[in-house]
Amino acid sequence: MLGKVLGGRYSLEEKRGGGGTAFVYRGRDSLLNRTVAVKVLNASLTTDDEFVAKFRREAQAAASLSNPHVVGIYDVGEDEGTYYIVMEYVEGKTLKQHIEDLTTISESEVVDISMQICEALRHAHRHGVIHRDIKPHNILLTRDGQVKVADFGLARVTTTATLTESDSLMGSVHYMSPEQARGGFTSERSDIYSLGVVMYEMLTGKTPYSGDSMFSVAIKHLQEVPTPVRELKPEVSEALAAIVERAMSKEQAGRYQSAEQMLADLAELPGAAEQLARRGGSLRGSGELVLRDQKELADAFIQGAETAGSRRANEVARKKKKKKPSWVVILTILMILTMAGIGVGILYMLWPRPEVIVPDIVGMSLAAAQQTLREANLTYLIRDGEYNAEVEPGTVIRQSPEAGRTVRAGREVEITPSQGADLKEVPNVVGKTLLEARIALNEEGFVVGQQDTEHSDTIPAGVVISQNPRPPLRAERGTPVDVLVSLGSPVVYVNPPTLVGLTQAEAELQLRNVGLEVGAITWEYGSLGFGYVVRQGISPFERVPRGTLVSLVVSRGKLFKETVVVPASELAENSRVEISAEDREGRKIVFDQIRSPSGGDIVVEVEAVAPYYLLVTINGRVYRYERIGSE
Repeated sequence: MLGKVLGGRYSLEEKRGGGGTAFVYRGRDSLLNRTVAVKVLNASLTTDDEFVAKFRREAQAAASLSNPHVVGIYDVGEDEGTYYIVMEYVEGKTLKQHIEDLTTISESEVVDISMQICEALRHAHRHGVIHRDIKPHNILLTRDGQVKVADFGLARVTTTATLTESDSLMGSVHYMSPEQARGGFTSERSDIYSLGVVMYEMLTGKTPYSGDSMFSVAIKHLQEVPTPVRELKPEVSEALAAIVERAMSKEQAGRYQSAEQMLADLAELPGAAEQLARRGGSLRGSGELVLRDQKELADAFIQGAETAGSRRANEVARKKKKKKPSWVVILTILMILTMAGIGVGILYMLWPRPEVIVPDIVGMSLAAAQQTLREANLTYLIRDGEYNAEVEPGTVIRQSPEAGRTVRAGREVEITPSQGADLKEVPNVVGKTLLEARIALNEEGFVVGQQDTEHSDTIPAGVVISQNPRPPLRAERGTPVDVLVSLGSPVVYVNPPTLVGLTQAEAELQLRNVGLEVGAITWEYGSLGFGYVVRQGISPFERVPRGTLVSLVVSRGKLFKETVVVPASELAENSRVEISAEDREGRKIVFDQIRSPSGGDIVVEVEAVAPYYLLVTINGRVYRYERIGSE
């Protein structure tokens, strides 16, 4: 792939990494003259049309994100079966490499990195994009300490692409939320769980769960409780450990309900405000630090931790200097309130609550499901509905926890209702060319169905005469729309002219002169110069109806080979020899090595589109520079 140009503008210069899903290259955007990162999808994933369509949708959704902590997506495209994403190029290293370099990271840096990841998630979640693969490998650190989260969109489509136990999947499963491990409903809180695991690893130097296979690790996410952070690293503050443990709650209801809520708690930690100010960040309101239970709040108070509430009390005391309230009175009131909270918390934890069995509400209407849960002494949360053409709108299609689970009374059950079929008004394509109609339908989620033709004295050839279904009818996305396309006036047969050897513009003019239309145009290297027709789809000896589309194969230019010899006598010890060729498709380095005279002569075969410029340098000195070949 090195040296290849995608989309006519993105040249691949250096391979930077890759795995089972994609390969990443440092590239060059010739149009905007900037360095970019190009992620090329593994060829094994491009044979599934449904996966490719999903890949395009998710990547385009991720491209709508614009945040300093999200790696920007510039372009999504396909070139001769190669699917690629063009992204912002980030100089630096991954968080995984940073953890491996340091083993564990200081608490202040953990807080800073976590807040920046939270800011990225907050922005993405507000735009309806869930990452689903937050892990240190997807988090990049710039040289100035800025955090950028990568692979928004790509992570989502690749989760179901393969079940092969690749390094990529083995890396992901260590950070996977319990609901992802069981194949259940994922939400913003799934990303928060994964962030909690990343924080755990930054603080302790290892992931909370490990195993011989991805399946054993996934089961531990579902069943086991990780070793507490402070048991492994006693120096970690209780407040930060509490945030990590809350983010890693196995039940979604027990976690932070949003990235913004988690960011507010992180911002309350010592030094967080300074880090936020240094980066120019902001919070829309900051909540008090939420600890796991009342006992931790009491412990923090006894150890002298200044909570947000005590700071506000001190501020009020300073503003009312005339009253000069006694510190003894203030501390006594705070202690009474704290002990009362502890008492309530202990009473709540000790008070026995009955266990109930979660009823099966899948298939019920929303009203019936809510009544059934109330009768079972359970609460409920209605999630955003999902499109499902096979289930009536308002019918429950998913619940969490699943039916049959034994839970405490009062437990919240998440309900996902059906929104029915994803219906959309069919666009009007009458009067458009067939190509324009196909594009218009695809943009709205429809496809061209049966294509019939008939002659018309009033409608030009290739234009849609009628369609079925037609607006204002609403239909499910993916519905085929049948079209009737005009053949123009009654059939008149003509012979295509000989086009081979003409320029593309000359060939198109010749076709139109005899009443034929230009069909698909493809490019390939050939014996003719750039822009000349190499082959035509219909032979000049074949009679075809006027208006027929004739495809053309156009030359990208002649490939010219040149054998380059650098004699050993021209080399000194440890000489750097670089051989490159620059043609209309850009510059590519063919040879770049350190050589000595003892290695003998250097013989390299260079192939590029003629004419091209050959450049040979020895230790930066030009040894040979000349124009090779002709058009």
